[in-house]
Amino acid sequence: MSNTPQDAPTPELSPRQLQILKLLQAGKVNKEVAQELGIGLGTVKQHIVAIFKKLNVSNRAMAATHGMELFQEQESRNASLPMASLLACRPCVVLSIALPQDAPPLAAKLMYGSLAAMASANDAVFLARNGNAGDLIFGIQRVTEYDLAIALQTARVVYEDLLAINKETAEMLHGCMTAGIAFASMKRFGGWTGEAIASTAIASARELLSDIPAGTFLFDASALDLIELFGIGGTQQVSPTMFFRELKHLRWTGARRTYHLVGRVTELTQLYAALTEATKGIGKLIFVEGEMGMGKSSLCDAIAKLCIQQKGRVSFYRSLPSALGKNLYDTLNETECTIEVVMEWLRATPIHPPELCIVDDFHLLNKEQQAALYAAGTSAVNNGKLLILSGRRWVHDNAPTADQSIRLRRLSVEAIQVLVRNALGKGAIKGRAQKVLRITNTAAGVPLFAVELARHHEDEHLTLPLRVAINARLDSLRLDYNLLREVAKNAAGTSLAEVANTLEENIDLLRQQMERAVAAGVLACGPEDWLSFTHPLLRQAIDNLVMER
Repeated sequence: MSNTPQDAPTPELSPRQLQILKLLQAGKVNKEVAQELGIGLGTVKQHIVAIFKKLNVSNRAMAATHGMELFQEQESRNASLPMASLLACRPCVVLSIALPQDAPPLAAKLMYGSLAAMASANDAVFLARNGNAGDLIFGIQRVTEYDLAIALQTARVVYEDLLAINKETAEMLHGCMTAGIAFASMKRFGGWTGEAIASTAIASARELLSDIPAGTFLFDASALDLIELFGIGGTQQVSPTMFFRELKHLRWTGARRTYHLVGRVTELTQLYAALTEATKGIGKLIFVEGEMGMGKSSLCDAIAKLCIQQKGRVSFYRSLPSALGKNLYDTLNETECTIEVVMEWLRATPIHPPELCIVDDFHLLNKEQQAALYAAGTSAVNNGKLLILSGRRWVHDNAPTADQSIRLRRLSVEAIQVLVRNALGKGAIKGRAQKVLRITNTAAGVPLFAVELARHHEDEHLTLPLRVAINARLDSLRLDYNLLREVAKNAAGTSLAEVANTLEENIDLLRQQMERAVAAGVLACGPEDWLSFTHPLLRQAIDNLVMER
């Protein structure tokens, strides 16, 4: 799946954030906003930070401008296609936290306030409960692969807030993280309607919470599976049960579940040739592009190891989601760092060539951060360094022309079969040959899909990790889910005319949504507007949105 500038996702702001954005457009200062809405000044500031993050802006003027475009698009959508809600199955992460019922009222109030603030800033649903307990549900408004990391950060924030007022009270805090499927009423273009939500993951979290000792935090098996896939680690290993005070040692590293790099001989040869040139003091800027699960990080890992084998210097960073408060993770030093640290490394005089700098998940950085690294990267390349920027798309106007671009396409059937066999292992598996064939066909060239399907080869349904990975991508595109669901009903596809007839809607308006889905790489359009999904797991993910039949 790909994305283009004109198909950039529309930010999903909460009703309160939309109110504040309109007041910012009217020129109101923070104090005036607080007075008009009857909320605290600190709450206004938290909402404004969240608005800036969602709109990807850095000041009030930019927010006001982007807000006008947002409101115009919403009005246009409301005036075109019906916005009826639909009940959907969505992957979710649940964080449940509690204090003893006899905890000081001030501590309970602080805990509830911290949870509410984090929920507002991160698109989570906050459910306050009697008995000094509360739940945060991530993935209802929008699924992201970072929901686990943000939930973990929330638990740390609550603990640290309590620790600041009373250590004994903080040590009474207990909590857990679960993952599963939620049934929620959703808007046509994504986002929760606020009308209905239910999940066995919530019930499971609450049941676990009742038996967790004070000062302890627990991860259920599903949460641990997601953690292994999406890259939470740190100076301490994640274990099912930990002390709350130990959570500070865990962080999102971006290091996904690793697998043997296969089928990328051509790409690795190109990178090795550039590394050889860097040994001679000839620098180069290379873009590595591909969607999630195509092997970008594995390719970067491979060239970094080759550089080290040649006694060269390597600097390897992974960009972090803005919600985590830091810019990058230094994979070699195992610590978080800022953009300035990377820029300093890029601008420094080479010491011992070849010198290689890798910035993975480059798409997570905002435009200003990307522009700053581009500028510093020019100095690095001129000084003979090899700079590799790896990400999902290159859509910003300030992107320079790369010396070389490598786009990771789907792997061959033979390469996927190798991955599947490796992931299945050497143990006895009934019907191994048939499973290798089935998984290979279902993965359709995507390495991540192949490995995850093999790991869960006994499951007939789409696994939770794959649901998260796929839904995170689909949610970011803000496509017409009614259209996608109609196409998903038939494995062979359907015509746009049939969809329009079933939905009883204007075919020209639906064609606009079809074109968006095609441009995003989700749907393929054949002769006579025949629609089908570009990947079988995309169709299965959409089909799974509907409540189990």
